[in-house]
Amino acid sequence: MMTSLTTPAAIIIVVAAIIAIIRHYDVRLVLFTAGLLLASLAGKPLLVFTAFEEKMGDGSVIAPICTAMGYAFLLRTIGADKHMVRLLIAPIRTMRFLLVPGGCLIGFFTNMAITSQTASAAAVGPILIPIMLAARWHPVIAGATLVLGCSAGGNLFNPGEPDIVTIHKASGMDIPAIINNTFMPEIIGFGIAVIVFTIMAHLFTPKHNAQALEQTHEDIPDEKINIAKALLPPLPIIILILSQPSFGLWHDILTIYPKGIPVAHAMLFSAIIAILLSHRDINHKTEQFFEGIGYGFIHVIALIITATCFINGLEAVGLVNTLVQSVKEFDFTAKIISGIVPYSFAIISGSGTAPSVAFTKAVVPALAAHNPVQAVDIGILGAIGATFGRTMSPVAAVIIFSAGLCHIKPLHIVERTAPALLCGFVGVLIYMMIFR
Repeated sequence: MMTSLTTPAAIIIVVAAIIAIIRHYDVRLVLFTAGLLLASLAGKPLLVFTAFEEKMGDGSVIAPICTAMGYAFLLRTIGADKHMVRLLIAPIRTMRFLLVPGGCLIGFFTNMAITSQTASAAAVGPILIPIMLAARWHPVIAGATLVLGCSAGGNLFNPGEPDIVTIHKASGMDIPAIINNTFMPEIIGFGIAVIVFTIMAHLFTPKHNAQALEQTHEDIPDEKINIAKALLPPLPIIILILSQPSFGLWHDILTIYPKGIPVAHAMLFSAIIAILLSHRDINHKTEQFFEGIGYGFIHVIALIITATCFINGLEAVGLVNTLVQSVKEFDFTAKIISGIVPYSFAIISGSGTAPSVAFTKAVVPALAAHNPVQAVDIGILGAIGATFGRTMSPVAAVIIFSAGLCHIKPLHIVERTAPALLCGFVGVLIYMMIFR
């Protein structure tokens, strides 16, 4: 039963959840507990348990995300990610002035194929960092280049990315159309961020002392690139795009898949090809693929499940309706809110997925019933905001990993990425104000 005290109590629960996240309690535990408390406040605690049960078996969400993670594990096992990075970095490794923007682009492309930012940094870092240090770039610049490239939005162009899958589920719009709508704002934001970051890298040398990593070009392994393996990471994206009915290709396939090949099928087809190309130890490679599926469920699907529980709790006490009302007109204020709210939560939590998914699930379904295109744009703004926020969070896993790789402090990387990302996000907002 709702009372006049419900809203203040609900706000206290939400604030307590934010504090718990800041204090590094498991985000999944915090979201589930907060959702349960909110639903109980409304006298409907079983809503959370029902949501948990239903979301655990939602194949439309689980299949694309988990198969994408399984494929990423498979690529790592056969070394395809490293071969792609070597192929991309070969043209710029001897040109110092291109290493900063080029390194960002390499990280971006890698993150398109491997949606985990830390996994992308693990693939790119051991190759890019020694090259940048050998070219006399400061370790802080090298680490920030790695983070900006691997964490500033390449994943939003992967059809198995949780942010994109959640927008698809919430709005009903096809995944390729969502990625198409994401393209310009993300490219503009990332492009501005890279330009600002590159200018700052040339004009302002970091003053932080960092442990020197003595490397020369001769010390960097120059292994032969396997072109077939190098082309495996983007294969599912290519399959998905070329199978779309708008291209009119592969007529026989379109009779089976009139709306194009589903994301999970594209990932599975690509996994089969990858295993066949590296035919040795098939059992181990198969095991790694399913290991990745399990990892995806534990670290991504579990977040989506608990975010759903949290959103159901917010709905029960009426806070979701308040948020929807604030953004439903899609005016200047709505666009600011849609970006800033997930942006702020991502900085606090170090996760881009949790804030983006929670925000999308809260506001997009109700808006999609009236204007699907604007609802998707709201979701996209939230996803980009959360992505940029994570990329300047000192507790983000990708920043901690990259800082360790360069023997520097995470805050030193944040000092470099934050100004560039803020400028980039302003560019995103301006674009959305004018053209959407």
